[in-house]
Amino acid sequence: MTPRPRWAGRSVRCVGSAVLAFGAMLSTPAVSAQEAAAPAASHSADDIARKLADPGAALISVPFQYNYLGSVGPSGDFHNQQLKIQPVIPFVGERGKFILRPILPLSWNQFPEDRHGTGDLFVQGYYIPKTASEAHGTEIGFGAAALLDTASHDSLGTGKYSLGPAFIVVHKTRSWTLGALANHVWSVGGDGDREDVSSTSVQPFVTRNLPDGWSLSFTSETSYNWKAASGDAWTVPLGATVSKVLRLGHTPISLGLGGFYNLDRPQYANRWTGRFSVTLVFPE
Repeated sequence: MTPRPRWAGRSVRCVGSAVLAFGAMLSTPAVSAQEAAAPAASHSADDIARKLADPGAALISVPFQYNYLGSVGPSGDFHNQQLKIQPVIPFVGERGKFILRPILPLSWNQFPEDRHGTGDLFVQGYYIPKTASEAHGTEIGFGAAALLDTASHDSLGTGKYSLGPAFIVVHKTRSWTLGALANHVWSVGGDGDREDVSSTSVQPFVTRNLPDGWSLSFTSETSYNWKAASGDAWTVPLGATVSKVLRLGHTPISLGLGGFYNLDRPQYANRWTGRFSVTLVFPE
């Protein structure tokens, strides 16, 4: 496929606006979260690790997730790389909380084309009604998901603007955090020459919270493409990640290392994924 320069210009403008919006939002929820937080919060490594394991926690964080996508293409000779910047931005009120989770991917691909640049911006937002305690029990939330056409090249995105519902369920104890994120998006606009989008994603997870800020997570990022041929519709990765919370000066950070294997995948998709993540945490 050939590059489309008009997309590149539009993508730069979209990404620039998104970055500015992220910066503005990152400064706002910190005040709201601080005002709603319980007094004398300890913010120990174990507390932060438990909150990071909970995708619905009212904790400001900025994960940088690097993925090495191995064995891509017809013969498995290609390797793609991706960096996901995915801040978690909570807004806390008297009746509940709203969690905003934008994800901006930066890709370095060998297949299907030797290209690098931005991918489509994906945004999820969930409203979670207030429960008796955030430290334990079950929380259920609902909201919306949006996929925005910000890719710098055709091969790095869908060429569509897509919208749909999103859901979250989390059950927490002192030692375990488990639950799932789910969403479905349909295309509502974009390039008329590109294939329409209809995609379901479910991300179940189980995390064992360990002493000294350690945690071990088992997860899948399963998706189903309703527009693909039956043999290429499912992507079912299964993997584990080990993480450790420590401090860089006065700033808590979490380091994570993991690996995934695709139990089912489209014909030319990657067979396995290596993952390294660095998460900046802002507990107040």
